[in-house]
Formats: sequence, structure tokens, C-alpha cells
Amino acid sequence: MALFLGVFVFTIIFQLSLTNFQSQYVMNPISERTGNIQSISQFIHYVSKSMDELNNFRWEYGDSIVLITNLNSYHLQALNYLKQINSELKQIGKEQYLLYNAIANTSKVFSTSLNNLIDNLELGNIKEASAIFYNEISLYGEYLLKYSQELLQQAILDNQATYVDLIELNNNLKSVQAITFTLCVISGFLVITSIIRLLKFIQMMSLASQEISKGNFTGADIEDSRNDEIGYMAKAFNEMKHSMNDKVILLEEKNAMEKELFVKENEALGLQNLLEREKLQQLRSQINPHFLFNTLNVIKLTSHEEQAIKTEELLTSLSKLYRYILASNDKDVYLSREVQIVNEFYALYKARFADKMKLVWNISSQLDLTETLVPSFLLQPLVENAFKHGLGPKEANGTITVRLSIEEEMLKAVIEDDGVGMSEERLENLRLNLVNPPTTGTHIGLYNIAARLKLRDKRCTFDIESKQGIGTKISLTLPYVTTIDTLEEEE
Repeated sequence: MALFLGVFVFTIIFQLSLTNFQSQYVMNPISERTGNIQSISQFIHYVSKSMDELNNFRWEYGDSIVLITNLNSYHLQALNYLKQINSELKQIGKEQYLLYNAIANTSKVFSTSLNNLIDNLELGNIKEASAIFYNEISLYGEYLLKYSQELLQQAILDNQATYVDLIELNNNLKSVQAITFTLCVISGFLVITSIIRLLKFIQMMSLASQEISKGNFTGADIEDSRNDEIGYMAKAFNEMKHSMNDKVILLEEKNAMEKELFVKENEALGLQNLLEREKLQQLRSQINPHFLFNTLNVIKLTSHEEQAIKTEELLTSLSKLYRYILASNDKDVYLSREVQIVNEFYALYKARFADKMKLVWNISSQLDLTETLVPSFLLQPLVENAFKHGLGPKEANGTITVRLSIEEEMLKAVIEDDGVGMSEERLENLRLNLVNPPTTGTHIGLYNIAARLKLRDKRCTFDIESKQGIGTKISLTLPYVTTIDTLEEEE
């Protein structure tokens, strides 16, 4: 656009320069020469009118006042045009210069005689005035007209060649002016086109800016294929838009992560509170443990002395179970201990309910119970929950099956019973409570296990399935960890 604008301005300046040149070196000389010829013609015209006025005057009875008035008027006009005739030697040449001087000298004599004639007419001396006309003015007038005619012819001849050159130059200037005008129109059209394109680009940028201000960064990019300032601006604008979009996306992702982190922190705090309540419950159960253990030992010795073997076995199982429950559950334990404590718990239930409740183990051969580490107190609360809520209300006999296996480097435990099961509404409430555990009520041990798994590893899962009248299945998965893995991490 700058190039087109420069060409447009240059053509206008050049056109004005041509017009000025044409006016100064073509039109002015033509006008001056034409004016000079016109002045000579008018001089001849008024001298002729003066001579005709005198030739046609009737000296015996003519009106001298009218004659005087006309002569003064014609003579004054003739003198004015004589002054306008060019007398520059350098401009008119030698021939015209000599003729002009002859006219000027003759005109002085003619003027003197004419003034004498007018004076006599005013005094009423008609004869003397008539004599001046016939003896002087008629002769001087003929010479004056003769010299004037020769000057006019010479001026026309001298100016003829100059006219041809000036006309040719004027034609050439007109051709150049036509070319310049055409170039000016073309460059002006290109400038206007460029301005329209610029305004269109500005409008596009304005619309895109409005969309960006509304938060819409997905609009189409501005065309930036042009290799000029507008193209550079379009590229810069598109890059700015994409950069802002990336930053907005990054901020949105950051906000989403912060919100998710906030939710996770709240969940962690809730789970931590649940664990703290569980620890408090354990602390409450640890009141005077030595007294309780001593009491159990006294009862156990008494049963031994009385040879109550079954009672002694039950007390032994209860003692082991109670000691395990009161132990710290902050560290992992061997899976074999978890299996053992479940069996001790089952022994207590079996002593009460006999064959009504049955516990079946299904352990994968890939598992080494003495090397596998799990969170303490993991299986017993689930088995107890199955005995208490699943098989307890059931009138017929029931079975609890515990399956332990390894699937894709994850330890999977399934506790399934064929008890009374749960309704859909109750199951849904239980699942909701696993997400946001209540502070009071039943299933505290169940919630505690789910909370500890969430805090342990994000890969851990805890799922409950149940159908009323059929039974309940609890499935949980956690990373498979052995003592070998623990040693490698410590190294």
C-alpha cells in the first residue's frame, strides 16, 4: 500500500508540474504572442476608424462636436493598444522592432497633427482644420496604417514557426499528461483497494478480538498468507490468540487440579478422621489390658484344672484375637497372620453356632502367605460382618467363602456369603456411606477398611455386590507386596 500511495502522490505532483510547465512555457507564450497580434490589430482598427471618420466628414456643414468626440475616443483607444504592443527587441526580433519604432514615431507626429485639428475645430476654424487633414493627417495616417499592416504581417510570420513548435510541445505534454493521469488513476485504485483490504482486515481483527473478549479462542484464524505488514500482523495476532488459549487451558487445568486436590484433601481428612475414631475406639478397648489378660489366663488355668478342654481352646482363641486387635495396625503384617486371626475368630463363632455357619478358604497356589504383606486387620472385620449381617439373620445353614489370588500384580480378596443379602436401596446407601462415611452407626469396620485402602494407594479398589435372599460379595484389590519388595525399597 505504501508503494501504491507513493506512486499516486508522485503522479499527482508530476501532473501538477506538467500543468505548470505547460502554462509557463506553452500557454503563456502563445497567449502573449496572440495578445500582441491582437493589440496590433486593434491599433490598426482604431487608426482606421479615425481616418474613416475624417474622410467621411463634411467640412462645410458637418457636426464638428461629434467629430471631436469620436476622434478623441478613437485616438485614445489607439494609444492604449499601442502601449500594449510588445517592443522588446529580444522577443520580437529586429524587423518588428524597426517597424514598431516607425509606428511610434509616426504616431507622435499623427497625434500632434490630430490635436491641432481638434483645436481648430473647437475654435471654429473649419478651413484650417481641413487643411491640416489634407496636408498632414491624411499623409501620416497612410504611413501609420502601412507600418502597422507590415508589423502585423511580420508578427504573424515570426510567430507561425513558434506556434508550430509550441503546439507540438503542447501535444506531447498532453500525451504525457494522459499517461500520468492513467497511472494516477491506476495507483489511486490500488491505494483504495489496499485501504479497503486494510479496513476489512481491521474489521476481522475487531470481530476476533470481540470473540476473544467473550472467552472464545476456538474461532477461525485470520488469513495470514500475505507477505506484508498486514500478513505479519495477522500472524502475530493468531499466535497471540493461540498463546492466550494455551494459557487459559493451562489455568483451567490448574484450577481443575486444584479443585480435585481440594476434594482429595477433604476426602483424606474425612478418612483420617474415620481412622482417628477407630484408633480412639481401640484405645478405649485397651483399658487395663493386663487385668483382662490376667483374668483370661486365670479362667484358662481353671478350665485346664477342671479338664474343660473345649473351654480352654475357646479362651486361647479369644486371647489371641484380643491381643491381635489391641496391637498397632499402622504397619503391614503377613497375610498368614490375617488368615490365622480369621480362623481364631471362626473358632469362636463355630463353638456357638456349630455347623450352622461354615468358613471355606480358597487360596491361590501362587500366594506365599508367609511372604505376602497386607494392612493389618484387613480380613477379620469383613468375615465378622458376613457372619453377623449375612448368615446371622438366616435360619438355614450358611457358608462364607474367602478367595485370595493374584491378578495382574494385584492381590485380590473376595469374601462371599450366601446369607440374606441386601435390598437395592440399602446397598446403594451402603455404597454412598463408603464415599462419605458416617460418624456413628454400624459397619464402622467396613468403612475403616475402605478408608485405609484409599489412603494406601490409588490403585486399590473396594466393591460390594448383594442381592436380597441370595447373598453378599465384597471384593477388594491392593498392590501385591512381599518382603522381598520391601527389602529392595529399603536398599
